[in-house]
Amino acid sequence: MPCDAQQPGFTLPPQTAPLNACSTQNPAFTLDDPAGVASPCAVAPGALLVETLYYQNASREGGTALAAYPLVRLRAGIAHHLEVLIDTPSQIAMSGIGGAGLYPTTRAGYGLSYTFASSAAFAAAFGAEAVPPSSRFTVDQAQPRYVFDFSGGFRLTPRATLSAIATGSSSRQVGFERIFPAATLRAAYDTSAVTQVSTDIGTRFIARHAAAQTYGDVSVSERLHKNASLAIGAGTTFNPVTNEKAHYVASGFSFRIK
Repeated sequence: MPCDAQQPGFTLPPQTAPLNACSTQNPAFTLDDPAGVASPCAVAPGALLVETLYYQNASREGGTALAAYPLVRLRAGIAHHLEVLIDTPSQIAMSGIGGAGLYPTTRAGYGLSYTFASSAAFAAAFGAEAVPPSSRFTVDQAQPRYVFDFSGGFRLTPRATLSAIATGSSSRQVGFERIFPAATLRAAYDTSAVTQVSTDIGTRFIARHAAAQTYGDVSVSERLHKNASLAIGAGTTFNPVTNEKAHYVASGFSFRIK
């Protein structure tokens, strides 16, 4: 006798809700990219995400920063949708007068990021950081004292994700009296279950009195393990200022504990 839904022994299959964007392994939602675009998803409570980056200028001309390392960021989940972040001091290799080598060290920064909205296809977050490390492009006392950002990501298709970030920073000299905004748009595409290719285009300010710089880059993220990823990228500044290098390459390694 065929089983009927009205009979006591019949059990409906469990209904599975769509996976939240922040619960996926999509790097566009969960990892900061080599260009510095922050992810919109906070680390889960009790977990620690370690992100490292090596940045290298790749232009023959120009006398500013040559390399920056290790650019380590620690992201720890402290509550649902809330993480604390720490940027550890890093070394910047620069060329000084007459080509002399200079090796200043960045400051340590600390802040919070809160994912205020998330669904199966969307996530958005606010972030704030005090005394952030100097830019990977230069070490300057005019670097900002505070940085605030809004980041968001939207899954267009099962393979394509569009992200954006808007950032405002205040200089050390004038506090909150002057804010420098910057914005970046990022498009990512999953070429396989473990590989994602992305490209960024945006603007940034590397110091208080510097002109806005427009840049573009491309990167590839490869998941080596469920908790470990490797990313490499290359980019260029379309309007570099005088005596500044335009092209750069970067590579980073991320791993999650828990």
